[in-house]
Amino acid sequence: MKEKNLNNIMNSNSMNLFTMLCGYFLSVLGIYTIFQILKFENCLVLVQIFAILIPIIIYLINIKNKQSIKKIIIVLSCYLFILLVLPFIFGKTYDLTVDGNSYHKTAIAFIKNGWNPIYESSEKFQQGNDDIIKYSKESRIGLWIDHYPKATWIVAATMYQMTGNIESGKSINIIFCIMLFIIAYNLLQIILSRRYISLIISTLLVANPITLTQMFTYYVDALMGMCFTIELLLLLLINPMEKQNRKVWICLTGICTMFVNLKYTGLLCSGMIAAIFYFYWIINYHKKNDFSRKFGKITLNFIIVFLLAILFVGSNSYVKNVIDHKNPLYPIIGKNKVDIITTMQPKSFGKKNAVEKFMISLFSKTENVTYTMEPTLKLPIRVFSSEIKELILADVRIGGFGPLFALVMIVNIIVFAISCYLFLKNEKENIKYILIPLLSIIITIILIGESWWARYIPQLYLFPIGTIILATYTRKYYKVKMINKLLLYILLSVICLNTLTFSYANKTLLKSFIEINKDLKELKHKKSVELKLGTDGLYGYFYNLKDNNIKYKEVKKIDSKESRYMYSWRLEVRNK
Repeated sequence: MKEKNLNNIMNSNSMNLFTMLCGYFLSVLGIYTIFQILKFENCLVLVQIFAILIPIIIYLINIKNKQSIKKIIIVLSCYLFILLVLPFIFGKTYDLTVDGNSYHKTAIAFIKNGWNPIYESSEKFQQGNDDIIKYSKESRIGLWIDHYPKATWIVAATMYQMTGNIESGKSINIIFCIMLFIIAYNLLQIILSRRYISLIISTLLVANPITLTQMFTYYVDALMGMCFTIELLLLLLINPMEKQNRKVWICLTGICTMFVNLKYTGLLCSGMIAAIFYFYWIINYHKKNDFSRKFGKITLNFIIVFLLAILFVGSNSYVKNVIDHKNPLYPIIGKNKVDIITTMQPKSFGKKNAVEKFMISLFSKTENVTYTMEPTLKLPIRVFSSEIKELILADVRIGGFGPLFALVMIVNIIVFAISCYLFLKNEKENIKYILIPLLSIIITIILIGESWWARYIPQLYLFPIGTIILATYTRKYYKVKMINKLLLYILLSVICLNTLTFSYANKTLLKSFIEINKDLKELKHKKSVELKLGTDGLYGYFYNLKDNNIKYKEVKKIDSKESRYMYSWRLEVRNK
């Protein structure tokens, strides 16, 4: 491994863009938290301005004289396009999920309209506030938005304030895809010394099945998977016995702050990855000269990162939950916890252990099996048309990684075993590049527990992608090169075929977005619109109407003869 080259990776133009984007997210969360603690009202415009400008100013200050004006302009143009244009583009896409239109959009709209989650409950805020859609107590929406971590909601609300469109905040997903691609591609070019294969692997890494199904939603599982990968890659750049690169630690602070405040399992995963690296460094370097002094700096850096993420930015969830309920993870664990899993899984899973549930889900048809249904086992090589149609869902329960993922895992285990043997035989001193990522994946999956539901363990997808990297790297150790190529091409082909099965879902979604935009234009030209939600509690749809200046009246009932069910919506509209 070319560790000296890895140390210089942060100086490339694309990594400067990556650093600026990490700085943007850190700035949004940090500045917003300061304003909320000081009780500044209507501060999101300032948050966005400062958050965009701070990384630009720092970048310009640190420019070296040799860097050309052309490259500087390209980096800044890409940065501004990503943050100022992509949110407007994503405003033309729509989150059609239940979770997205219940508590996610509700929380985003509340924050955008002045809710201070540190000092005020959402229920109290909505009293007497005519700028938001009020939720009912029966919906239990308040339970989630008051207590859950709020990183994506804060960033999305800032973008919402900028665009006037509640859908624009979903651009966080594509921004993180860009960030993941940048750091993966830069690393792989150095490790593999092959540009085209680095491009292919980086693209596949971004095309995580969970990301593909959640790209146009406010679900955070795709972001969890991307933060997991980026944190791993950043920590691989750190050598505790050398002078620390400030850019790496700034990026790590930004990523960990987002990661910890995505959802409660983000705290577990981010902390576990850091702990695995930390203890590996202790075991590996404790006999080195000057270990105590240099490792003390690393320890201090980690303390600062996680204190900032948990106690400062997390003050609106983790700290507030401790103060109000003596439990930072309320209401998911502890006294009066809410069970969100039992009724979501097949009834038979209640009697099975985690391994059994995982294996059944892996080797079953891809389908959204509910409590009263049972998974259908199938041959790993077989794909049903019904499976492909299920992939339009953001949270498909069984076989959620795609209809061919069981075959991917079978081939992957064979290729991994051979490649791992060759690597350890020839480069045993570099075992950390296999051991640490593998331990991070396995331990976090075990601790999360509900590994049968793919969206809870997006990091599993790193296993086959990591095997492709390992197989490509160990090609030089094969006596018969064709064997390596054959195994690698088989694994690549199966992963690509599995990824292609998601194209139908995204094609269907894009068609839905076109129809919804037509619906909105039609409703906008009507003098009066009477409607009702087809499913109660999905208040997010009302913000779509409000953002498009559609005047409407909500009614309790619409006769079936007068009703028009809007395309892809859960809205019944009275035809007039």
